[in-house]
Amino acid sequence: MKIVKCVYLISLFLSPFLFAANIEIHQHKSRDIGADTPIPKIELTAFRDVIDGVNIHVEIANYVLNAPDLATQSLVSDKGLLQGHAHVFVNGTKRQRLYGKDIHIPQSWFKDGVNQVAISLNSHQHENWVSNEHNIMSSIFLDLSKDQFVLHNFSSQPIEKKHAHH
Repeated sequence: MKIVKCVYLISLFLSPFLFAANIEIHQHKSRDIGADTPIPKIELTAFRDVIDGVNIHVEIANYVLNAPDLATQSLVSDKGLLQGHAHVFVNGTKRQRLYGKDIHIPQSWFKDGVNQVAISLNSHQHENWVSNEHNIMSSIFLDLSKDQFVLHNFSSQPIEKKHAHH
């Protein structure tokens, strides 16, 4: 019963952050990836920056993350994977585009307490990539005042980790 109550309280606490990010993400048109396309997967990892703020590593599978000038004219790369860039949101506000797998988020973009960094995968026409009616995105909730500053990590399409068994 304690676990159910805890999950309920966490969901009440985090729901405004998810709602804020989804408002911004939904302001772009969506584009379904299609039935025969490998589903892009995305996960975020956060690290404290030794000088300022946080560094976020974006792990991606089944997707070619690139700048528009490096892309072919097709939605699909020469490897048969969707291609595009990502949009970076901090606390529901779009801050920038992302063309690589690492980003620095300066302290000035955060407020005191809990913050959300969300990253969505987008076509080079800025459409949100969608699979099964879900935006392909990942978010991480942080409280920089805590030693264990990562509070929660979410991905609409998580990368399956292979664990070695001994």
